[in-house]
Amino acid sequence: MRILLLVAQLLLASSLFAQTTVYVRNSTWQDFDVEAGQNGTFTMDFNEWSVSTPRVRGWLETTGQNVLNVNRTNNAVPEGDTAYFDIGLNGASDNLTIKLRLIGTSGGTELAYSVSGNGFAEPWYTDGDFHEVQTTLAGKSVVIKFKPDNDDTNQDRDIRFAIHDLPVYELPQTDFEDRNVMNVMYYNIQMISFGVSGMPQANERGSLLPAQISPYQDVVAYSEAFDDGPREDHLIPAMEAAGFPYRTEILNEPSGIIPFPVNGGVIIFSRWPILAEDEIDFAECGQAAQDCLASKGVKYASINKLGKIYHVFGTHMDAGSGADDTFARRTQMAEIRDFIAALDIPENEPVIFGGDFNTDPIDSDMDYQAFLDTMNPIIPQHIGYFESNFNDDFGKIIDHAWGDRTHLVPTAITNEIITIRSLDPVLWDLSEFSDHRCILGRYTYPDIEKTGGDTLICPGENLTLSVNTTYPVTYQWYKDGVELSSETTSELQFTNALESQSGQYTCLVSYDVIYGNWTDSITPLFFPNGPDTVEARLHFDFGEIVIDEVLCQVGIEDITGSDYRIYPNPSQGELNIQLNETVKSAQVRVFSSDGALMLDKQFGGNLYRIDLSEMASGVYLAEIRTNQKSIHQRFVVY
Repeated sequence: MRILLLVAQLLLASSLFAQTTVYVRNSTWQDFDVEAGQNGTFTMDFNEWSVSTPRVRGWLETTGQNVLNVNRTNNAVPEGDTAYFDIGLNGASDNLTIKLRLIGTSGGTELAYSVSGNGFAEPWYTDGDFHEVQTTLAGKSVVIKFKPDNDDTNQDRDIRFAIHDLPVYELPQTDFEDRNVMNVMYYNIQMISFGVSGMPQANERGSLLPAQISPYQDVVAYSEAFDDGPREDHLIPAMEAAGFPYRTEILNEPSGIIPFPVNGGVIIFSRWPILAEDEIDFAECGQAAQDCLASKGVKYASINKLGKIYHVFGTHMDAGSGADDTFARRTQMAEIRDFIAALDIPENEPVIFGGDFNTDPIDSDMDYQAFLDTMNPIIPQHIGYFESNFNDDFGKIIDHAWGDRTHLVPTAITNEIITIRSLDPVLWDLSEFSDHRCILGRYTYPDIEKTGGDTLICPGENLTLSVNTTYPVTYQWYKDGVELSSETTSELQFTNALESQSGQYTCLVSYDVIYGNWTDSITPLFFPNGPDTVEARLHFDFGEIVIDEVLCQVGIEDITGSDYRIYPNPSQGELNIQLNETVKSAQVRVFSSDGALMLDKQFGGNLYRIDLSEMASGVYLAEIRTNQKSIHQRFVVY
């Protein structure tokens, strides 16, 4: 009796395992409707196979969606007969067909698999290797890669197909060549130290992720790059190989022998030179979410893209829903605001901040509204496919790329949530690089440049100060803080200048940008009260304009401009004077803007270097005399 029972159990177990499942991982920007049919010398009963899902969603975060289950026992297809299955994946403009072939044998069925569509038809495969084919779907290049999961000893071989956009996302080259457009990616990559928790294969993810990034991506700010080994040995070299030669240090690197708490996990990479960096360590952390294990805070980088300076901030705020977590987050909001303010960034330069805020517009804890009240940010337009950083949780958007309305106001900001996946065999089972989708922030700014300022002219001379832009703005000029009522154009002209016109000059440039006036499912979450008009009010400081007769006196015979060179101008601490090679000596005097003699020195030769490091910022006049000839050159120290 026991023997019969054991045999029955084994037969039952073999029948449960004798099944093939087809999975599809759809890493494209379209959904596919699923339909399946069969043909051949034998038609399997409907009880022997089933379609598991009617639609394969684009970029759904799974290891693959189950589309077909089919029985593989020796009862499924009689020996010598053949059953074919065509699994149709029908997109908006293109169709694919996954094919299965089952040939009945004495021990069950022999399995073969293939795929066809859009001008291609793969042969039948029975091996366990990777196969792939490249094609076009919806006008976009895709690769279809597929492989069985295991051997077919127990008639239970599953097959996984990945349909993958190449590249995952695209940015226009024109963005990269435009100094007024900045593309910033914020991405929580979940590389957690000491194996506390999180996704496996951190080394492999660190090595393979950078190659997925667009060649026209300006800046990438990672969070949760805590783990030193994967970051230093894999992520950083791979980012450099992908064309990001500039980076900050990791946020709040521990200085002690024992690296605990660990660093803050935020690091900023750039294709453009990083001029300066800074950081803060948050004062509070929430114990309930284990956030005190890391020194979270804010990382700052000043970045020079084609001559335009961008100020980029990245952060990772506390997680958790406990009272201490909420208190920590609200404290951190104020710290971010105060940190940006303390850097004293010129108001006509762009400020970008983002990262994993662990704050979204759908939670009931009011953290999101508190963040708006504290930071008063510019909320971007959400575009693209996703309405969440996680699966199908509508509105669960905790990773953000925001703008700052107290500095140069962008004419447009968009946020696009994307999923980055790998087709590399080493990450085939995992596929995802993180448990977060990342955020792409695209910022467009007006090109506003000032010309002139901080100078000295002689009475009767002409001078033009200007603020140049192609964007529609209004102008108002000021002298010594007093509005010049008739000066409301882009230029302020001094014609036949008078000494009484000396003073401090500024120009107020104004424009308005409306956000939230589009229609989509996300807009009501971020703009519950309707569109937001952001007022840009930028003060361009032209410094001191000095018009003085005394400082403009010249000698009997001036040296011509081709006989000398004075540089750099403006100067940050040193002035070089180079004269014609025939000059053997010269007297150099430097006057301040109010006529005070600052330097009087005799030099030998024709090349002189003057130390200006002790001089205050302002306009100066250099007088160089040699052989009864003279030079009078105005220069600026800053």
